[in-house]
Amino acid sequence: MNSRTVNSGAAGAGPAVSSTVGAGMADSGAADPGTAGAFDADAAGPRTADAASARTGAPYDTAPALTADRTVHRRLVHKRAVEQVLTTAVAKTGGRLLGTAQLPRLHRHYNDTCAPYYDLLLIGEAARQTVEAIVHELLGVPLDARFVISDLGIALTGLDAVRTGPAPADLHVELEPGRLRRRRDGSVRSLRGSAACRIGSREAARFTGTLLFLAGESYEDLRAGSATSPPADARTAPPRCHPSAVGRTDPRNVVIGGLRTERLEGGEKPGESETVADIVADPQDPVFYDHALDHLPGMLLMEAARQTALAAWARTRAVPAGALLATACRARFLAFAEQSASVRCRARPTGTAVTGTVAVTVEQRGEPVAELEITVESVPEADRPGREARAPTPTAPPGGAR
Repeated sequence: MNSRTVNSGAAGAGPAVSSTVGAGMADSGAADPGTAGAFDADAAGPRTADAASARTGAPYDTAPALTADRTVHRRLVHKRAVEQVLTTAVAKTGGRLLGTAQLPRLHRHYNDTCAPYYDLLLIGEAARQTVEAIVHELLGVPLDARFVISDLGIALTGLDAVRTGPAPADLHVELEPGRLRRRRDGSVRSLRGSAACRIGSREAARFTGTLLFLAGESYEDLRAGSATSPPADARTAPPRCHPSAVGRTDPRNVVIGGLRTERLEGGEKPGESETVADIVADPQDPVFYDHALDHLPGMLLMEAARQTALAAWARTRAVPAGALLATACRARFLAFAEQSASVRCRARPTGTAVTGTVAVTVEQRGEPVAELEITVESVPEADRPGREARAPTPTAPPGGAR
């Protein structure tokens, strides 16, 4: 395993707390080199406010700062392209850490689905961005800090809550820091927590994760010898699978190729097999490569694992991938996935024909870099493609008015 140990304890603060960082998902706080330097909150107009004077436990809609009229500054969510920013506001009210994000209905990647629900990983991305904005704006983590994520999870809590419709959906996020560690100077060193995600009055999803915040020098030490690895040439990547094999319609949104079945070595049952796919990492992809990275992004690994899981379930259960839905994804990142060598997913489904879990291992050079568990369910019959009962495509208000 390509992991290193970073000592993030402060000198003289007692026993140093060392965090073994084999995590394969790091997110740079300095996402846009062209805006390096001090961040002028007033000039940039981040959507934040301290509404501590509001009554404790007040609902989201009583906090005037939590509006969806514009997004937060792109640096707060580690993005270069404004079009990829989903978070619209963050605020602290009555001791609660709150945020909002608007879920797009025409996102090229995340809305390319075969069922009338907001995509699991779209909600995960919106929650991730909003938590990052909260951490920067409300917990004081510097904008140039590097985020290293060791585990991440997103689970839908009800399909009706995430059903798409003719109006935009605002995702309300409340961060619950279960374990917050600080350095001697008071700065936040790491965070382990969860976030409740609501759409309207209904809980839609639960988001969990563990974050370690590193200064630039600490991150460079962590990545010494690896950060200069050149990205793989997209022209040498394996051909992408057909979109229908992974529940997509647009070939550009397929991130795996070489889909195949291999015998599982050391399996409990003789002849047991697993579904294997190669990750297609395209540095020109505007979704996963919004800005330059020195490793494969964690969200790409999660999407590749999800697509492999759907393909594996479809192949072993003889059902179309378009009739399947990933409703939960838990990921543990063990090491950085480097740009310079091929990465593959190995998937093993367990469960009934209707619902179950798929264990996915992401490996590079024969070593695991991430382990995921993905819950797969069948799309309700009435919501499958071609059914008249399917919810209307949310591209315009009812009646076609613009």
